[in-house]
Amino acid sequence: MIAENDTLVQFLGPGVALAYTDPRSASIRAHPQELRYVERAVESRKREFHAARACARQAMEMLDEPSVAIPAASDRSPIWPAHLIGSISHCSSFCIAAVARKGETCDAIGVDVEPAEDLPSDLLDTICSPRERAALEDQPADQYLLAARILFSAKEAVYKCQYPLTGEMLEFLDIEITLSERCFQASFQRDVGPFSRGSILEGRIAFAHGCIVTGVTVPVAEGPHA
Repeated sequence: MIAENDTLVQFLGPGVALAYTDPRSASIRAHPQELRYVERAVESRKREFHAARACARQAMEMLDEPSVAIPAASDRSPIWPAHLIGSISHCSSFCIAAVARKGETCDAIGVDVEPAEDLPSDLLDTICSPRERAALEDQPADQYLLAARILFSAKEAVYKCQYPLTGEMLEFLDIEITLSERCFQASFQRDVGPFSRGSILEGRIAFAHGCIVTGVTVPVAEGPHA
């Protein structure tokens, strides 16, 4: 059964509907118009895909919008109804979707979920800038790699948020993350679309059902700022 998490319901602020579920739930039903997008996928991938889109439809209903099929583009990103924006993320035990009306409170949304587990240490140099590595050194030794996983998740959320506005696939070092208590700042390290180098997006961090949840929006009134 799809449920709303009280700790997440206002995660991204007013106007952004959010729903989540466990993809292993037997009650998840695939939308017939979405079957073809994962027809060759392994069973676990199919479950996550359909569960995440079921969450997206629940989020649409929370906005009093029709719960329609959500096609996948050639790059596998979800195709939302023209007046809506949204973001989907999933792992083996948790799926989440956030949806809003375009231009009402924000122009773009990005969410990501990751297991609340240490990041493999061999990925640190790929994901983290020298400045980010230095900041991680301030973490307690037993929290260092978990903080690195949070940083990774924050970057993933930012990449999803900016992509509909820029159409660009960013590298890990194109964004620099500053972690704070339950929030983060993402600074662009190069010009991309409407974002200039030094533009900052403000994001949120939560923990739910053994997972790290990160989210970020581009507010309508402000847009990216330096």
